[in-house]
Amino acid sequence: MVLSPLRFRGRIRGTLLACRILNVLVTLFSWVTIPLQFVTTAVGGCLVGCTFGLLLIPLSLVWMVFLGLLLATSWVWDRLEVLRVPALVAAIRVPVAILGIPLALIAEIYVSLVPSMGDFEGRKEKLITCWVWPFSLDYWRFSLRTKPLESPEDERRYDRLVRALEIAGVRIPARTDWA
Repeated sequence: MVLSPLRFRGRIRGTLLACRILNVLVTLFSWVTIPLQFVTTAVGGCLVGCTFGLLLIPLSLVWMVFLGLLLATSWVWDRLEVLRVPALVAAIRVPVAILGIPLALIAEIYVSLVPSMGDFEGRKEKLITCWVWPFSLDYWRFSLRTKPLESPEDERRYDRLVRALEIAGVRIPARTDWA
């Protein structure tokens, strides 16, 4: 299916709108999350130290559930374009957004409040995965990518992801990082 630039822009607007709504909510909730983060990180770090790191196992399992749900809702969001009826796609994306945006917000708050125990790069990856929803699956794919972009579809996905990263306020990786 070949998308005309006008139809393509309309689909991107709805997706970027979901990303902007999430960005506003994360910013609003950060006023509460950031002060709590200092307390929960200190207490959680002490608890992890007292349990010799065993507390990290259930904390990581909870994150894996969040990650699975984020990637699944991102996949559903992306696959809705197959329907090819713009009104139907928009009507179905509303319930997906109603599920996905609060899920990404709760996952972001969870990652913020759980101690990172020195894994700052992993924490950054988790936060970005939350911040760029509904592009979480694309971000995950491109961050794991080892070969250059091969198709126009990969180029399109990369450009959408760069726009989502700009909205989330994340430093945009150089094209050579993934491409």
